[in-house]
Amino acid sequence: MHLPAELLDVRAIAFDVDGTLAGADHMVSPRTLRALAALDAAGVEPIVVTGRIVDAAVEVLTAAGIDGYVIASNGAVAVDTRQAEPLHTAVMAAQDVESLVAFALAADVEPLVFTATDMVVGEDSLAYDYLVAVHPDSVTRKVPLRELPLDGVTKAMLFGATERLDELDDAVRAAFPRAVRSMDNVFELGPAGADKWVALAAILHRLGIEPSQVAGLGDGENDVPWLSQVGWPVAMDNAREPVKAVARLHIGHHGDDAAAAFVEALLAARAAASRDVAGHAGQPGHAGQPGHAGHAR
Repeated sequence: MHLPAELLDVRAIAFDVDGTLAGADHMVSPRTLRALAALDAAGVEPIVVTGRIVDAAVEVLTAAGIDGYVIASNGAVAVDTRQAEPLHTAVMAAQDVESLVAFALAADVEPLVFTATDMVVGEDSLAYDYLVAVHPDSVTRKVPLRELPLDGVTKAMLFGATERLDELDDAVRAAFPRAVRSMDNVFELGPAGADKWVALAAILHRLGIEPSQVAGLGDGENDVPWLSQVGWPVAMDNAREPVKAVARLHIGHHGDDAAAAFVEALLAARAAASRDVAGHAGQPGHAGQPGHAGHAR
C-alpha cells in the first residue's frame, strides 16, 4: 500500500469499529489488535470512535493490551481507560426517545435503546441475536416495548431490513434531522449537541494534538462530521458514499482487515523513512557529522 509522505507524521489515528476495525463477523481480528498495539508502541495515539456502548468499545483497546481514549455511543460517552470515571456522558431527551420508539412501531421497524451500560430491545426483537453475537460481553435486555427506557439513553436506533429503511429514508430524516444511517440496516439518533467530533475534539485538545495531525478511518454517515475535521480522512472500500466524498484516501474492505493493512503500511513507511534519515546523517559531508568540512570562520 502506497501512502502519501505527509501522512507519515500523524500523531493520532481515530478508528470507527463496525465496518472499519471489525471484520464481516463484527469481531476485531488478532491481526488488527496487533496493529493497534504496534501503533501505540510507535508513539501514535490510537483512538476508538464508535457507536458501540462503552464497555464494548473499551474492550477493543483491552484486547489489544493497551490503554487509551475511547468514544462510545456516537460521542455520548468518552473515557480514558486509565481513569475510573468517564470524561463525559450525555443523554437524550426523553421525548426524543419516545418519539423515535413511536415512529418505529408505526413504521414496522424495530426500536433499539442504548444506555451507557446496556442495550435494551423488545421481547420479539429480531436484532437481539445480532447484538448478543456482536457484543457477547455486554448486557442486552429484552423487555416489553412499553418498558423500553426513556431516561438515561445515550443512543436510540431504528433497525430493519435494508429495503425497508430505503423506503423510510426521507421520512426518518424529516422526523429526526440528527439521525444518521450508520449502516444499511440502521438509523441512529443521539443526544442533541453530542457527536463523535465534539468528543474527539475534546480528547485531541487534552492530548495537545491538532486535528491536522490526525488520520481517521470510517465507513458510516455518523463518521462524516469527525472525518471532515481531521487532516487525513480515510474511507473504507465498504463505506457509504458521503464518507467516500470527504476522504483524502481510500483503502480496502473491512472484511479483509484493511485497517490493519493500513496501520502496517504506515508503520513500515515510518520505519523506512527513519532508516533513510539515519543513513543520510552518517554520509560524509553531511552537516554536523564526521567528514563535513563546514565553513571557514
